[in-house]
Amino acid sequence: MRHTESDLRDLLAEQVETRGEPAANLAAIVRRGRRLRRTRRVVTAGAALAAAVVAVGLTTGLPGGPPEPDGTTVAQAPGPTRVHPGPKVPDSYTVVLGAERFRLPLLHSERFATTGAGRAVTFTPVSFSTAFRVFCADPQAWVVTEMQLKGGEPGGTAGRCGKGAGGHHDRRSAPTGWLEGPQTIRVWVYPADAPVRKVAETVTGCPPVGGGPGGCDEPAQARSLLRPEVRDRLSAEVGEAPGGWAVALYDRPEPTPAD
Repeated sequence: MRHTESDLRDLLAEQVETRGEPAANLAAIVRRGRRLRRTRRVVTAGAALAAAVVAVGLTTGLPGGPPEPDGTTVAQAPGPTRVHPGPKVPDSYTVVLGAERFRLPLLHSERFATTGAGRAVTFTPVSFSTAFRVFCADPQAWVVTEMQLKGGEPGGTAGRCGKGAGGHHDRRSAPTGWLEGPQTIRVWVYPADAPVRKVAETVTGCPPVGGGPGGCDEPAQARSLLRPEVRDRLSAEVGEAPGGWAVALYDRPEPTPAD
């Protein structure tokens, strides 16, 4: 119920007559009531605004932006991740032996994401005609391969990846027991800018190939990588680093003799 100022005046006059109390200052009472009403409106509006802010925070989340003055950083949604595909591995390998030319289908492949350490790839050949290739995301990467030769001794290749790192066995070059169980190829891949020359000169002196005037050129550096002590020193120098590469094995069944 609301009262007018006239009602209040009559009530105060009645109190004076019946109780003998001094008349109150009506103007002061009215001013005090107006201040109370304004205070209530401000408090109510502030509570409504706070509720609205909370509602927005719950429905839309906090906006992203630079760090606040107190050092707090608001997390933002991550951007798209760029995926770098590894080297492509062909489905077949072409072998040329004199006038003979044929293709071997892919038998087995393995992929690796780092360089600088030796890796062993084990497979079971299905024929004497077995080939393998190393493919690198960076064609200029250094590659060393090692596998068993005809007499059982280790042999291999070394050089830049894009120049054809790999090898091939046939009936005449396959080691004894080639088809009797799993075989292993070891592969080392180093970054293109690995300090091959510095390590080779430190460990072996890096003599030129054939004793010629070439000095410690790339052929001499590649030959030095065939030595385990050079590879061990180089691996210690460069450590493991990101770099995609793959090993692919190609093979074919021997033709079945006619009855």
